[in-house]
Amino acid sequence: RAVAAAIVDRLQQGQRVALVSDAGTPGVSDPGAVIVRTVMEAGLRVIPIPGASSALAAVSAAGLRTTGFRFIGFLPSGARERERLLRDVASSDEATVLFEAPHRIRALQGELSHVLPPDRRVVVARELTKKFETISAHTAAVLADLDPEVRGEYVIVIDAAEHEDRPTLDPQ
Repeated sequence: RAVAAAIVDRLQQGQRVALVSDAGTPGVSDPGAVIVRTVMEAGLRVIPIPGASSALAAVSAAGLRTTGFRFIGFLPSGARERERLLRDVASSDEATVLFEAPHRIRALQGELSHVLPPDRRVVVARELTKKFETISAHTAAVLADLDPEVRGEYVIVIDAAEHEDRPTLDPQ
């Protein structure tokens, strides 16, 4: 917040400021959103400059069965909220994009393997647009058995459920 206030001061003095983040696109699961919001609330102009977006790069390389997708970003850290959200994803007709940190990717793969139908398609992308980029597609059934690299940020794309593989609610 202090940096955001300093940026607003500079902009009000007529200076130009570029916000560049090594954590991804500012405002997309990135703390840069605080700066953008503060600048806009001060009545100043924010101009986006298109660049690499790991979410869009992963979607473009995923071969989804739908044209739209739901972006969640990083999952909540609380176990109950996390499980509720993953169960919601499992029952959704939409493709879903998640971000995950390398130290939590193995746990997420296990969770997805547990909540998704076994034949649900999941694309695991790591280090997109960088030297060690990897993109691979799997069924949910094998996710827990994968041995992920514990370096680099992950983008997980869960393909839309086919109508017949969507979980049904138990009427009891």
